[in-house]
Amino acid sequence: MVKKMKYRILKVLGFFFKIIYKWNNLPIFFGIPNIVNGMNIEFGKNVTINPQVYLNASSKITIGKNVSLSVGCKLITTTLDSEKFLKGKKLHYNKPILIGDNVQIGAGSVVLPGINICNNVIVGAGSVVTKNIIDSGIYVGIPARKIKK
Repeated sequence: MVKKMKYRILKVLGFFFKIIYKWNNLPIFFGIPNIVNGMNIEFGKNVTINPQVYLNASSKITIGKNVSLSVGCKLITTTLDSEKFLKGKKLHYNKPILIGDNVQIGAGSVVLPGINICNNVIVGAGSVVTKNIIDSGIYVGIPARKIKK
C-alpha cells in the first residue's frame, strides 16, 4: 500500500519520478516551481530553480550546467499552429528547448518553443526569447536583443 502511494505521488509530480535516477544532477529549489511533463526535462549540474518558475516540457527541455532560472520565468515547449487555427482547427505542437551552460534566465522572462540558448548568456528580467541565441552576452527586451558581450 505504501509503495503504491509513493509511486502515485511520484507519477503525479512527474518531475521527481525522472530525477530519482539522476541523483548527481538534482536541481536546487528555492521555492515551488510549476512543472508540466517533468519526465522530459534533463538537468546539468548546479542548476537553481527559484519560486514560480513554469516549465512546460511537453517536448524535451535540456538545461546545462550552472544555470539559474529566476523567479517567475517560463520555458514553454508548446505552441499553436496559427495557420490551422485560422482555418478553424486547433492544433498544438511541441518544440524542444535547449539551454547551454552558465546561463541566467532573468525574473519573469519567457523562452518560447524551439529555442536554443548557447553557453555564457544572461537573459534580462522580463525578456521574451523569440529566436535562438547563438552568441554569448547579455540579452534584454521584447524580443530579446543583445546589448553587451
